[in-house]
Amino acid sequence: MNITIFHYHLNPGGVTRIIESQVAALRQSYPEITIQIITGYCENIEYYNDFNIKVNIIKEINYLQNREYNNNELKDIFNTIYNSIKSLISNNEILHVHNLNLGKNPVFTMVINKFFEEGYLIINHAHDFAEDRPENIEFLNRIITQYNKNPENILYPDNDKYRVCVLNKFDYKRVVSYGISDLRVFLLPNPVFISEIKNSSSKMQLRNKIANTFNLNEQKSIITYPVRVIRRKNIGELILLAKLFEDKCSFLVTMAPRNPEEIEFYENWKKFCVENNINITFEAGEMLDFETIVTGSDYCITTSIKEGFGMSFLEPWLLGTPVVGRNISSVTDDIKSYGIKFPLLYNELKVPFFNDNIDFKELAPERQQAVILEIFQGTLNKNTIFTLNNYLVDFPPKISQSIIINNQNIIKKEFSLNKYAERLLEAYRAFS
Repeated sequence: MNITIFHYHLNPGGVTRIIESQVAALRQSYPEITIQIITGYCENIEYYNDFNIKVNIIKEINYLQNREYNNNELKDIFNTIYNSIKSLISNNEILHVHNLNLGKNPVFTMVINKFFEEGYLIINHAHDFAEDRPENIEFLNRIITQYNKNPENILYPDNDKYRVCVLNKFDYKRVVSYGISDLRVFLLPNPVFISEIKNSSSKMQLRNKIANTFNLNEQKSIITYPVRVIRRKNIGELILLAKLFEDKCSFLVTMAPRNPEEIEFYENWKKFCVENNINITFEAGEMLDFETIVTGSDYCITTSIKEGFGMSFLEPWLLGTPVVGRNISSVTDDIKSYGIKFPLLYNELKVPFFNDNIDFKELAPERQQAVILEIFQGTLNKNTIFTLNNYLVDFPPKISQSIIINNQNIIKKEFSLNKYAERLLEAYRAFS
């Protein structure tokens, strides 16, 4: 069996981590499978070298600027990608493409469609959907139409040589609703594991290391948001919580965005915190590694409003750190079905706004900042927010060790690399 894995880039982040897991899972359980990777950029080729997997760079596969393209430009980009891939793959290859239809490079989407028309077996591994991002779906439709093709036929063909892997039941139903037979859609939850546990230190030792590194008050709870900050992570809500609980909690955020379109948004929030003396430690992951920060924290938190799988709801439990924050039912309903417990996930965080009570996530960033400033200036009493959100009265909650152990055990069993490899092979063998 020959597998070629594709993604726009292999920058550090969510999809790249899943590709690393995919490689590790297949090598561990099915070493006889031939694997290569084709991508637009790779920052850590050494990781794949350790698994004896070649990474082929075709820079034109990386994100394509969302602008108007004339037919000659499209033809040149298409031919470069197509000819480069063609020279690297065999006739019996399974092309496993991550986020094929995300709209980050519609020409690449068209190239893969060309291979599909030629009879290649395609797996569209959908982590995210362009349909949730108006600019992306518009870009996709515009470029596909320039090729005189129907976008519906390109994006979701119901064909025995085409499979879709999704991360949760919500997306499973979505893809079926787009017209693909449920026999060709596979539920493939991400693996959740720590690839190399380096720390032998106790949680208290690591907690002290975090406090010393960032000059934190050791009497306060350490709460970490272990993400790269982009808009859907709803960082304003974390900043609101940091203001509400500044007397008893220290908040950390691990990574800055890399996408240029996100950097201005991120820097604006950092500036807001500095100007208003809101003590959040940003980019903590530049000083300490992920495992140290997550293990040494008292809690991890998520305020995200949109996730494909929700690694941040699961991964910290493996390192003995409970997860609190905003619920995303399309993600957590699946997770809870395995028996995993969440003592504090809230569905909304109401704040008074223009004589109404509104969920904070519904406010634009400048409106979110205005609410936080009201607290800072004393025109909005914290107790008003606590009254609207009773669960905040006991925030952060006390979480028993038995819940942590329960969640650890379930995650190790249901989301292991071995389980992931089995599910992958099931998808591959479905072509037989």
